Amino acid sequence: MKKYIIILIFLLIPLISWAEFDFLSTNTTNTKINSIELIWSADTYTPHEYEGRKLASSGSKIIIDALLNISNGTKNDLKFSWFYENIFQKTKSGYGKDSFYFYANQLPGGIHTIKVQIFNDDRSIFEEKEIIIPIVDTELFISSSIILPGREFSFIAKPYFFSINKLTDLEFEWNVLGQNPIVSSDYNASVLNLSISDKENNNVLESNLSLKISNKNGSNQEEFKTINFLIY
Repeated sequence: MKKYIIILIFLLIPLISWAEFDFLSTNTTNTKINSIELIWSADTYTPHEYEGRKLASSGSKIIIDALLNISNGTKNDLKFSWFYENIFQKTKSGYGKDSFYFYANQLPGGIHTIKVQIFNDDRSIFEEKEIIIPIVDTELFISSSIILPGREFSFIAKPYFFSINKLTDLEFEWNVLGQNPIVSSDYNASVLNLSISDKENNNVLESNLSLKISNKNGSNQEEFKTINFLIY
């Protein structure tokens, strides 16, 4: 009888030792958040040569990403609670949800405030970060060039920060030299080529051109611009 008891105790020793090792191993791999950065982007339109940030305007989709530097774990070990204007967004919160989006509804000059709380199950980890996003107005610039001196001009409209996906989402209305308005949403509607063919003398004439552009996607976004130019 004593022989069997000794054997049983001997066999249990490795199991106990392994359980102790596993317990210690689990408790030494604690997740740690070293740093948090919130970055945002907006889906507004800008000309292809524009190299700056696409700013947010009314109606635009804004995406916020939480960039975490984590030790001993991943984002899926952490819960992200997002707040829009201090209102908890339950459906967009949860484990591993490090990205949040919304549609701007503030007028130009307003701001949106977004906050995220990041924590684990027992709240031994808890971090909070907030970001303020300004809402800007749309902008319109018109550039011009002389194709043939005294005869042909080219005008190019460059809209900025409209809440559209493509240029054909805008309607362009050109008015020049008292002629009927040219209204179009074609892919080349942002370019107006003007030919001067009935100038009777060598005097330099001053004229003006106006352009109104509007967002066709159910938005109130509009811009109006008038420029003066010389006809030689």
